[in-house]
Amino acid sequence: MIELGKKYKLKKIKGLATSDNEYYKVIGFYNLDTVICENTYGERFVFMKEFLIDPQKPDEIYSDFMLERKE
Repeated sequence: MIELGKKYKLKKIKGLATSDNEYYKVIGFYNLDTVICENTYGERFVFMKEFLIDPQKPDEIYSDFMLERKE
C-alpha cells in the first residue's frame, strides 16, 4: 500500500537499462491511481501508483509497461 509522506523507488522497465535509484516522497494523491511525488531536490512529479515499488510486494521491481520501437 502506498502511503502519504513515505519514500518509494520507481519500478524498472524490462529491457531498459537505467541507473535511477532515487527515492520519491509521496506528497499527495490525485484520483485513485495517481500520486504526486517530490525528489530530494524539491522537484515534483506525477506517477501512476503502479509504477512505485510497494513495500508489501518488494520483489515486484519490474513494471508491466512495454516499450516498442518503430522504425
